[in-house]
Amino acid sequence: MDYGIILPHFSAFAHENPAERILTAATTAEALGYGTLWVADHIVFPSKIEGSYAFNPEDPFLDPLTVLAALAYKTTTVKLGTAVLILPYRHPLAAAKALATIDVLSGGRTVVGVGAGWLEQEFTALGTSITERGARTNETMDIFKAVWTQETPAFSGKHFQFADIKFIPKPVQQPHPPILVGGMTKGALRRIARRGDGWIAMGKGPDDIQEPLAALRELTSQAGRNPDDLQICMLPLGAPSVDQLIQDIPRYAELGVHHVYLSFRAWTNEFAELMRLMEHFAKEMKLA
Repeated sequence: MDYGIILPHFSAFAHENPAERILTAATTAEALGYGTLWVADHIVFPSKIEGSYAFNPEDPFLDPLTVLAALAYKTTTVKLGTAVLILPYRHPLAAAKALATIDVLSGGRTVVGVGAGWLEQEFTALGTSITERGARTNETMDIFKAVWTQETPAFSGKHFQFADIKFIPKPVQQPHPPILVGGMTKGALRRIARRGDGWIAMGKGPDDIQEPLAALRELTSQAGRNPDDLQICMLPLGAPSVDQLIQDIPRYAELGVHHVYLSFRAWTNEFAELMRLMEHFAKEMKLA
């Protein structure tokens, strides 16, 4: 099992010196032995939030692909991942180009975590129907694979069509960077089983993923694929503390989780404390 962190490119962390903070967190995590740096994805938020949201619309949210492209030059070994990139927000060819570029600039270190999205006001602002998000996500994943692997890519779907084009450069990773799917819904699990290279799961602890993981493995077998080939990643949202997460690691390993990544925003809004917790986890887990 290896470990990663969500970069401080949004929320309260990004109010002051975001470039310095992101770079400090990234290079320190790489030096400490973390395996992957992850970015989250939102483009806009509603100005007035009703109900309970995890984000404050007054906080900065730096573009995830731009952040990874910058870090491609500032890191050397750590992988660069999206957790998750909301596919219906972007045209598939534009997103595929950006991700392939990051893979080229980083020497083949991109991990493509994708999702269908959930924030209806964001879909409306971007002129995209939330009711079509599943179909657009599926087509986008198919397009990624087509343009990253075919010499002269072509695609004919309900939402996107193209033929007789050239897509260059291709990603460094062959046949393409891993495409992991985030989400806990039945639709997300079916998407992984049929199209994905792995799963980005979320929950408070190991018990939250035991049942959906069993369902995913069954769906993958039904799709004619080997469940053991899937990369299983876990974002422990809601874990009461870093120390509790450390205690949960053996159970995650028993379940077959390959990668656990930490969102320090669950425990602090202070950058100095984020760095302390990151170093504490690395020391306790003997990452370096």
